[in-house]
Amino acid sequence: TILYFGAYTRGDEGFVLQTAERTIFGQPLSNPDLRFWLAFALFAAATLITLAITRRPLGKTLVAIRENEARAQMLGYNTFINKWTAVILSGTFSAASGAAYGLLFGYVGASFASVQYSIFPLLWVLLGGAGTVIGPFIGTLFMFYLIDFSSGLTTAYMLFAGVALVLLTLFAPHGIAGEIRRRIVRSLP
Repeated sequence: TILYFGAYTRGDEGFVLQTAERTIFGQPLSNPDLRFWLAFALFAAATLITLAITRRPLGKTLVAIRENEARAQMLGYNTFINKWTAVILSGTFSAASGAAYGLLFGYVGASFASVQYSIFPLLWVLLGGAGTVIGPFIGTLFMFYLIDFSSGLTTAYMLFAGVALVLLTLFAPHGIAGEIRRRIVRSLP
């Protein structure tokens, strides 16, 4: 449907923000140092907010719902409202990262609605460890370095990612951060 509404979405071309339009507080976003620090600030804010939520009653309630929703309902928690809150928070983080990508790099096209951009984040979470705050970051680092290394060896670099996912599922079902938490650092977020 993105391609059918060319007047609004510009079809396959997508939206391009000119360099002069991409400024923040009067500073041009063409400066790579500024882009790095803005991306880092967004990452740090999202991580700190997530850590704060996991340590609050809402985070404990969401863990209880994840583990046994029926039991959480019997204890009097409104699971619908809590799950809805989690969806809203997740959507907010996703929207902020998408908007930041558009501003920092100046382009958003139809290719960003592809399956790849939906599957990769799930893969990062599985590799890093679902149920951990730092797991998706670890999974992303692992995946990017694995793809960078394997793409230098072969054009079938996604085969390496698939094998890594299968091996991690077999030998580390809780992901990299989950295994680190289980074996070494129990307080890992």
